[in-house]
Amino acid sequence: MDNALLLSLSNQMVARRSMDVVANNIANMNTTGFKRESPVFQEYIVKVDAEGANGRVKEPLSFVRDVLATHDMSSGVLKTTGNQLDLALEGDGFFVVSTPEGERYTRNGNFGRDDTGRIVTSSGHPVLDDGGSEIVLTPEETQVTIARDGSISTEQGIRGRIGVVAFDNPQTMKPIGDSLWEASEPPVAAEGNVVAQGMLEGSNVQPVAEMVRMIEIMRAYQASTEILNAGEELSRRAVQKLGEVRA
Repeated sequence: MDNALLLSLSNQMVARRSMDVVANNIANMNTTGFKRESPVFQEYIVKVDAEGANGRVKEPLSFVRDVLATHDMSSGVLKTTGNQLDLALEGDGFFVVSTPEGERYTRNGNFGRDDTGRIVTSSGHPVLDDGGSEIVLTPEETQVTIARDGSISTEQGIRGRIGVVAFDNPQTMKPIGDSLWEASEPPVAAEGNVVAQGMLEGSNVQPVAEMVRMIEIMRAYQASTEILNAGEELSRRAVQKLGEVRA
């Protein structure tokens, strides 16, 4: 009976974690460049004492524990904005930006210019070129054209190239908020990526699929609750019967 309660609690913890992930996906379904998350769980088996045909035996009991969250790195739908500094990537690359903590990476190409002429993210982080330097434009440069290879041209000619990198294993990357990613492995050259000017990449979250998943999680949670309630009822009856016998 205690084991049944422990299993129910384990399942409820899984359901809660899954619900948190689904809720976060739904909350970010309109976030530019957001990548859908999925929780990963691992079976954890322990040996417990149980009554067998020949006395006490050790039986395996399976629990579930939360290991990590994976990210669906597939591209979202590209949306046309017409803004000359809005950029989207077709491919598996990332834009490189400079932060106080070092270089970080993003798929959110909602860029603009700050007071000094630097091309920056919506949070003010400078966007870096393919040489790792900040991209600075003068106030006179009002017509900015960015080619499919990331080359930046203005009235003054070629002004550099947007830095785009990739990673051998994107699943090792960690989202740190503000549409930024942190990498634990060095970036590699991004091949086959295309920069689309005047467009932004939407989230790859599918709202209908997430709602269906949420319903499944709720049903699983309810089933675990019923097991808990049944266990409590058995305990109550056992105590009641024990009291009657002693009386």
